Amino acid sequence: MLIEYQEYSRSAIKAEPRTLYVGEWRIDYLAFGSEQNRHRPPLLVVGGAFQNFTSYKFCVEKIYEHFPVILVDLPSLGNNTQIAPDLGMEDLADLLNGFVEQMGLEKVHLMGLSLGSAIASTFAYKYPELSGKLIVAGIVVRPRKSWRMLVDESKRVLGEGRMDEFSQAVVLYLVNYHRLKETGITPTARKLFYRQMKQLSENEQERYCINGSRLLSVEGLLGYPECETLVVTGEHDSFTLPWENAEFARKCPNSHFVLIKGADHLPQLEKREVSLDLFSTFLQGKPINEVEGIRYFPRGTYDNLERRRSERMIPANPRGRVTSESRIGDRFRFDQEVKVVDVSFFGCLLKLEKPGFSLADHARDCTLYMNSPDLKLELLVFDYDDDGHLRCLFKHGNIKEAERFSGLLKDSDYFLAPEPREHGKVRRIYG
Repeated sequence: MLIEYQEYSRSAIKAEPRTLYVGEWRIDYLAFGSEQNRHRPPLLVVGGAFQNFTSYKFCVEKIYEHFPVILVDLPSLGNNTQIAPDLGMEDLADLLNGFVEQMGLEKVHLMGLSLGSAIASTFAYKYPELSGKLIVAGIVVRPRKSWRMLVDESKRVLGEGRMDEFSQAVVLYLVNYHRLKETGITPTARKLFYRQMKQLSENEQERYCINGSRLLSVEGLLGYPECETLVVTGEHDSFTLPWENAEFARKCPNSHFVLIKGADHLPQLEKREVSLDLFSTFLQGKPINEVEGIRYFPRGTYDNLERRRSERMIPANPRGRVTSESRIGDRFRFDQEVKVVDVSFFGCLLKLEKPGFSLADHARDCTLYMNSPDLKLELLVFDYDDDGHLRCLFKHGNIKEAERFSGLLKDSDYFLAPEPREHGKVRRIYG
């Protein structure tokens, strides 16, 4: 079976996808190619968790000028409704290989964004003879503990049927609400994202949990591709941090690392023209450091990246209290005064007055109370040391309250900027 391309049009990308089976597994796809470029290796775009084919409309229009484009939804990804809980990242990469072989493609370029990045990079590593160039965005070498806790918490809230809280939390995880001024993500876009999450069907909810479990099962990538690779993310990405993307680029022997200025986790949507110009320039083999709107990092300069998601502020009143959700009779199982050492939009460092805390019992069920300002912040505690320090993430699940908190952090009556760090001093990282 050989690939059959169709001419691109905005109606064609909305049409029902074609299907191909590799064993019992269904692969949905659309293949676009013009008479002028069908002889070239196509760009194979691996869909992520929620992107549908129309999400890539502008990408296809830009790349189609020079290369064929094939949009692929593997089982449980994109709009592919097939439930596949037992398929891991390597299994999905092998399915992608089955697709390439059945279509008679001798070589493909690959693009994987967010969840699709791990699949595309695994394919490029396992099948180097089939891989031309690779573009990945939002990729990590090994998910950090705090990130795993966020994904697991979202699955738990969804499983309990708390759809409104789940929907707001997903938006707050994927959109950096502390950098809205810089990214310019509009209220309309954020509301649409929230509504999309709240209206997930039962099948989509099940697939969200499957894809969450896939991410949580990753202890490390299978390997690192040797093909020419472009690693990109937004400079304000708070979900897969820029330094994490840079770590992947560091391990790829033929890579380029780029930040999109003013973008968040989805630069191809937030800074579309810049992103597509970058992707097209890279595929054509032109100098990418000349693209406007990016920060290009030569190899060997990745250590200059800030590892924190946002600056830690010092509370004017550091007194606080941490309690657990659970009780023994009329008392909380955990209830202690704390010093709030520092705090950011995403998390905080706390110091217990009396060391003695169980991560096994209370990592997910604690709340921080502060009186000045009046704040109640639910916590995910991901680290505790013998000196009584708790390193915590905030379980943001209410957009209105998160916006209020972000504003308070910028109010010097309540929070102060820290003293400048000494050169070479180790930075604390809380997610």
